[in-house]
Amino acid sequence: MGKINFKKYSIKGIWKPQEIGFVDSTALRIVKLKGDYKWHRHKKEDEFFLVVKGLIFIDTEKEIVELKEWEGYLVKAGLKHRSRAPEVATVLVIEPIKTKTMGEE
Repeated sequence: MGKINFKKYSIKGIWKPQEIGFVDSTALRIVKLKGDYKWHRHKKEDEFFLVVKGLIFIDTEKEIVELKEWEGYLVKAGLKHRSRAPEVATVLVIEPIKTKTMGEE
């Protein structure tokens, strides 16, 4: 694929990740967030969030993390979590291709 221009991707709706590329078995997904996502976990996969625009929070069983533009957070496999954004935010999610966005519970 080579060079990726993230600005060319028009994200269709809130909470609808769009795959923009792959690195081996890892997906790069761009998504707009607003409001609260449901609590869930990925039993076997890590998930990385990088805020491109806006502000989000990652709530886990252990902590609440505030992420501003160009800050990221790694959710380790098995950790129950949710993401939330008070206003529309754009996030790059890096996770295995097989990861179910909705989680496994």
